[in-house]
Amino acid sequence: MSTFTIRVTSSATNAAGTAYGQQPDLGAPSFFDIIISGSSDPLLPSGRYDAYCLNPLETIFVSPTSYTAENLAGNTAASFVPIGFSSMSQTQVDQVNWLLSQNFTADAKYGGQFNFGEVQTAIWKLVGFTDAQIAGSGQDRFVNDNGRNVVSAVDINFLVSSAQNAVASGNGVLPTDAFFSTIIDPAGNVQPLIVQLQSAKLGNFVWSDANGNGVQDNGETGVDRVVVELYDTTGKLIASTITGDDFSTAAVEHGFYQFAGLHAGDYQVKFIAPTYNFTTANVSGNSQDTVDSDADAITGLSQVVSLAAGQSNQTVDAGLVAKPASLSGYVYEDFGNDGVRGAGEPAIAGVTIKLTGVDTLGNAVTASAVTNAAGFYEFTGLAAGTYKVSETQPGAYLDGKDTAGSSGGNTAANDAISTVVLAAGDNSVNNNFGELVGAQIRGTVYCDDNNDGTLQAGEAGLGGVTITLSGTDDLGNAVTASTVTAADGTYSFVALRPGIYSVTEPNQPAGKLDGIDTAGLYGGGTAGNDVINTITLTQGLISDNNNFGEIKPASVAGFVYQDAGDDGAKGAAEAGIAGVTVTLTGTDDRNQPVSLTTVTGADGSYSFGDLRPGSYTVTESQPAAYADGKDTAGSTGGSVTNDKISAITLGSGDNSVNNNFGELPKLNSISGVVFEDKNNDGVKDAAEAGIAGATVTLTGTDTAGNAVSATTTTGADGSYSFAGVPAGNYTVTETQPAGYLDGKDSGGNSGGTVTNDKVANISLPFGVVTPVTGVNFG
Repeated sequence: MSTFTIRVTSSATNAAGTAYGQQPDLGAPSFFDIIISGSSDPLLPSGRYDAYCLNPLETIFVSPTSYTAENLAGNTAASFVPIGFSSMSQTQVDQVNWLLSQNFTADAKYGGQFNFGEVQTAIWKLVGFTDAQIAGSGQDRFVNDNGRNVVSAVDINFLVSSAQNAVASGNGVLPTDAFFSTIIDPAGNVQPLIVQLQSAKLGNFVWSDANGNGVQDNGETGVDRVVVELYDTTGKLIASTITGDDFSTAAVEHGFYQFAGLHAGDYQVKFIAPTYNFTTANVSGNSQDTVDSDADAITGLSQVVSLAAGQSNQTVDAGLVAKPASLSGYVYEDFGNDGVRGAGEPAIAGVTIKLTGVDTLGNAVTASAVTNAAGFYEFTGLAAGTYKVSETQPGAYLDGKDTAGSSGGNTAANDAISTVVLAAGDNSVNNNFGELVGAQIRGTVYCDDNNDGTLQAGEAGLGGVTITLSGTDDLGNAVTASTVTAADGTYSFVALRPGIYSVTEPNQPAGKLDGIDTAGLYGGGTAGNDVINTITLTQGLISDNNNFGEIKPASVAGFVYQDAGDDGAKGAAEAGIAGVTVTLTGTDDRNQPVSLTTVTGADGSYSFGDLRPGSYTVTESQPAAYADGKDTAGSTGGSVTNDKISAITLGSGDNSVNNNFGELPKLNSISGVVFEDKNNDGVKDAAEAGIAGATVTLTGTDTAGNAVSATTTTGADGSYSFAGVPAGNYTVTETQPAGYLDGKDSGGNSGGTVTNDKVANISLPFGVVTPVTGVNFG
């Protein structure tokens, strides 16, 4: 800051300042010209400058009045506080500086559209004065240059909104020199001024050179957001901006940039566009400088541009050709079924991938590729646009998870990655298609001979058995299937997605009893009755040996028979006893109690079939018509007690036979006495002695038709007895003892027919044991 003297002139007055006249503007058209003398500030040397008022409500007199003044930096809000603008924001300061740097009154670009009265009014509005304050300030003659300017409210409002929009854009639109503008603060309560110090401009256009000819052709559009840097000839970075709307015209423009408020000097512009290639610079020997590209194809640097004070060079352009984009990825076997291609996951070659889409120019794009040995595919040379890659599902695999690549995309559709948005030069990688090897569930239905739940060599498979599959796959889909076991008892469910499954044997194989079911080696699984569930499959897993064991039914059989030999061994001729109740009790291999009852058949046989392995007991209800005989354990052994065979241990398919109960016919007896009948009344009295040694004979036929004959002699007391006489019809005959005469005989309780020395028709009924006594011979 320094102290100096200023004088103010205006084209709206004459030189003497005594009357309004037609004095020409001394520099670029501005509200005032100021003449500075006596300055010691090297950044503000004495001389003539274009200036604008900051406060329309304060007065300042034009020449020949002189003022002592000081200067303050015009680009910071702090400088506005001493001159009465303590509420000025930095944004407002930036807006005023942008407005000044555009040279709206002098730059040929605007073709005289704006005058200094419109610029001055726009500045007052930007610093915060209202239309009413401005209208009442009495500045009209100066604003309209004593009637020579038509001041348009439309233009004023446009300039205000353009300044606001430009600063808000963040595009680096402000002059970078700290003293592009300066505030002049005259001594005394008079009008403060803002002065433009450097006003040269350099800029223009960055465009998409669709045909790559290095020249701006009709229809070729600007490219926004390209970084543009300004350097001096020593390589020092002076300023940086980005392309977009330059905000200085009513139309919204694209691809423009501007460096304003520059000193006279030499400059070089550098364009930075990583996703583009630069078109050829200075085609036709730079004879089309206003429309050709100035950026070097390698460095992006323009030629050196020399600017004179106040010059506006709007010819430094850059033509861009979008770098081709690419889209690539892999088709692979996704072991983890997680959509992440990990190390070691196998590639799938020979898969067709189709590309479709529309580029940013509206052109439809289609192409196809086939994955190589690494499972890799790639589409190159793509224009910016929106694309979709679709996979033809490889037949040997199940569909896995698809993964959008580095540029994003949508994987909602099966076997497709859509909405892949590619900008110029984008390389969208890892647009991957994961595939799954189908998992399997296998097993066998077999006859488990030893009932241990383990399929062993020699145990036969059971064909024709239905096995069903149910579960939920990794996509949440319900899964059901059914198969039938092969002749060897094996079954399989193949091409299964990862998920949780169950296999069930819904129907027990005919002729077999339910055995032990066994979950497989992999995938877990809980064996229940005829079901193996919670089989958890990952991709490619084979859950084997999910087996259903079946067992052959066991049996216990035997006979109840007449054991003629009373030896406990049933001979071929020994008759069975029908109608005898036999009971089976015990505990099976599932620790379940068993109790069954049957009745012997006509041949005396009985059997208990469809028995599970276990330990059993058979018990006979003694037939009333027989005497208890010998019982015999059968072919599988057991423990024999009276009418009971216990501890009969059965395995799968065991047939325990000849668990037999032998019975004996109930036998009777015939007895009497041979005596001396002293009173010849046929009744043996106590005093009448028996005759010893007399011969008595038993003859007859038993109920089986067998002839019976026995002889005995009387004892010392004259008694005799035939014991163990089976049921039948008999005759007892006495041989007349020597020395005695025939007396009276008696049938006793036999009910027989008594004749001389004979009692006939003695009937012994079957199963009734009533001793026949009193068959006496007197």
